[in-house]
Formats: sequence, C-alpha cells, structure tokens
Amino acid sequence: MTQSLVSLLIPTYNRAEFLGEALDSALAQDYDNLEIIVHDDASTDSTPELLAGYSDPRLRIIRTEDNHGMLPGWNYIVGEAKGDYIKFLASDDLLEPTCVSELVAAALKHPNAALITSQRQFIDESGELVRIVGFGEKDQVVDGRDHAHWILTNLRANLIGEPTATLYPRRLVKLAGEYDPTFSQFADFEYWIRLLEHGDLVYIHKPLCSFRLHEGSSTSAAQRDGRFITEIFTLINKYYDSSHFQEVFSLSNQDRKDVTRQKTLDTLKNIKDLFLQGKLTRAFTYLSRLITRPHILR
Repeated sequence: MTQSLVSLLIPTYNRAEFLGEALDSALAQDYDNLEIIVHDDASTDSTPELLAGYSDPRLRIIRTEDNHGMLPGWNYIVGEAKGDYIKFLASDDLLEPTCVSELVAAALKHPNAALITSQRQFIDESGELVRIVGFGEKDQVVDGRDHAHWILTNLRANLIGEPTATLYPRRLVKLAGEYDPTFSQFADFEYWIRLLEHGDLVYIHKPLCSFRLHEGSSTSAAQRDGRFITEIFTLINKYYDSSHFQEVFSLSNQDRKDVTRQKTLDTLKNIKDLFLQGKLTRAFTYLSRLITRPHILR
C-alpha cells in the first residue's frame, strides 16, 4: 500500500543559527513518502549558503527575494505543498525521527481527525531540556467542536501546541482557509480553531518534537511588545461577532462577557506583577495595549 505523501514545510527568515539542526531533523525522519520544502523568505544572513550545502531528492528549496512576512509566508509555503498532509517545522525547532510516521499513523487510525498533535519538549537556546508539555495525560481523541468551544470560552492556554507539533489533512485547507495575517502570536492557535470545525483533535502522549525558547523567537518578541494582548481581544471579536462560529461552536453572549472579563482580569494581574517586579517599561507597554484593545462589549 502506498504511503500518504506528507509535505513537511520549513519557512525561514534569518535563522541560519538553528536552521541546519531543524533541517537535519526533517531529513532524519523514518517516514519515506515525504516532500520537504524550505522557503527562504529573503534571508540576509548565511541561510542561502547553508542551504546550498544540502542535496536530497526529498528536498525542495525555494528562495524569494522579497520578504513576505511570517503569515503570508506560511500561506505561500502551504500553497506550494502537494501532500495529503501538512506538517510544519519552525526553522528553530526539532523533530524526533518518528514524528511524521507516528502522526500519520494516528491520522489514518482516526479518519475523522482534523488535527493531530503530540506532547512536545521545550528546549533552551543550546538545546537543553526545559520542560515537557502536552494536551493531557494519555493518548486521546476529542470532539473538535467541543474543544473549540472550550478554547473560546477560556482562552487560557494553547494545549494543542505550536505548528511544529501538529499535522493536518491538506484537503481541509479549502474549508478552513488560510492563516489569518491579522494575528502573529495567536496565528496557529486561531487556525486550529477553524480546523476543529471539521473534525476531531487527536493527541499522542509522547514527545515527538522540540520547541526552542530563545530571545530571537517570535514568542519572545510578542512577550516584549505585548502584541498578544491586542490579539486575544481581536480573536474574541472574530469568533463572537460571527453568527456562523456562534452556532458551530455553541457560543453565547454570556460566554463572550465572561471570557472578556476574565482576559481583562488576567491582563491586569500580569501588569501588576510586572510593576512589582520593577519591569516598568513592559508594564506600561501592556497597559497601553489593554487600554487600546479592540472594542468588544456592546
């Protein structure tokens, strides 16, 4: 029986420091039917020279001379994929050798799966283990719409994980649409919600990838400039303003009031903690974000 083709997508911009490790982990996969696409989005560091040293029949390297930006870059590379499944790998992250094969096996076992994810390791800049995180305490299958409802009425944590942790059927891209460039820090989180309209969430309780924490990451940048505060209220507006999403995910006006109040209180606590820690610049940045957040309650 022919294996399903998996498109393993590596978007990159000025990540030469980590890209080699990431690409090596992609090439080390024990899954045979794999296309690995690296999109060098106009890097100005040594990325082109690094990529020039690789040669593998599974590997396709695309370089664009004008930088797309993160989300348009994600949409661009998805548009280049030909596989039955989409699998992202951030260019500063790592995959375990069995990552793709185990995610695909879970997808085939659960044909109604819209999104498959796993436990993941958080590592530091040098690759040392910081902690292991995951969706739950065991393998499980969760109704997608039920979990999307939980997300949209809590908005506390991304239990599903980052793009490096996930795999999803390419056929769902036509239904879910593209990644929304309105978001950056919450772009993946928001897309998972749209995928879950169309099927189940499948979780493998085993660390199959590593997410790298470092000062140059987009996550660190979002923590510094507080963009996640603006984005969380933008996300609330997007889903609670839509009659379609209200119906699909069983969202009520009271849910909206409750989650808005909770996220406001969470942000105020965060600001208070920053003041107490003497981090005044970041505290004022967060306060400004909260004051100028998108209008929600009507």
